[in-house]
Amino acid sequence: MSDSLVVLLMVLVGVQFAAQAPVNGGLGRHTGGLVAALISFLVGNVALLAIVAVAGQLGNFSSLGEVPLWQLAGGLIGATYVALAATTISRIGAGVIAAVTVTGQLACSVVVDHFGWFGIEVHDVTGPRILGLVLLLAGAMAMLYSREEAGGGGASRAGRQTGHGIGSMASGAENRERLVICAVIFLASLAVGIQHPLNSELANSIGDLPAGLTNFTVGTILLALLVIVTGQAKALLGAREARPQYFLGGLIGLIVVVTSLSAVTLIGAAGLTAALVTGQMIGSLLLDRFGAFGLTRIPIDRVRLAAAAALLIGTFLATG
Repeated sequence: MSDSLVVLLMVLVGVQFAAQAPVNGGLGRHTGGLVAALISFLVGNVALLAIVAVAGQLGNFSSLGEVPLWQLAGGLIGATYVALAATTISRIGAGVIAAVTVTGQLACSVVVDHFGWFGIEVHDVTGPRILGLVLLLAGAMAMLYSREEAGGGGASRAGRQTGHGIGSMASGAENRERLVICAVIFLASLAVGIQHPLNSELANSIGDLPAGLTNFTVGTILLALLVIVTGQAKALLGAREARPQYFLGGLIGLIVVVTSLSAVTLIGAAGLTAALVTGQMIGSLLLDRFGAFGLTRIPIDRVRLAAAAALLIGTFLATG
């Protein structure tokens, strides 16, 4: 399979990945964000366990004891990021989290590619790749800005002009808190940049599907511990009131994890991140357009189309 075809495939995977946040958000309205993340991981865990069993690869886990512990960190990274995003989104907003995450992931992925860490083929930092990353970041920022404007940013700005907006009420302490949260999310997103290469290294030892299952199992254990420690276990009962479609988050994540295992060795960490980010942003554009999963319906305007074009061009430059 050619690299261009792999990039296109991962863009499509990113498109469906865009649905995970609103799906988990819908479940979170009944259970809370952290518990929704746990349920999402549990669903993916059960589904992938069944797939591994049907594929006859359960025996691959006999080699797990010989694997270095650091190769198991992929599940910890994914679960930690999901938990942080779920518990801080109400304080800094989804747009800020997405922007900080994109920046951190891309920065880390470029470094991983440049030095060829975790078995990744070396991809030197070249002019076209830098331009591609700049276009990706600009496209992501434009997409987020247009969503904020269409989704109520104008109202917030009007409030600020009358002295009653969020900006005028925020104290210095609140601003410092937001900065600290952004810094923590940025550090977590740097770690997310190495998650797929780590999972790929594990896959070399036990196979793609068992590696994906290990990733989900480790993440599920961490999230379960966090739910218990924070006293939110009873919130699991709220899941009974959620619609069936809000349990699809784990299956969406499963597709991303499994396909990324092979793709990262072909197109590099930065290429994979670029493709997934592009797909996510385009997928978000489509979900907003139709108001799927309870999202506010936002029309596709010239700014959003230009942002999508910048993302696509940036992806292919960054993976060249």
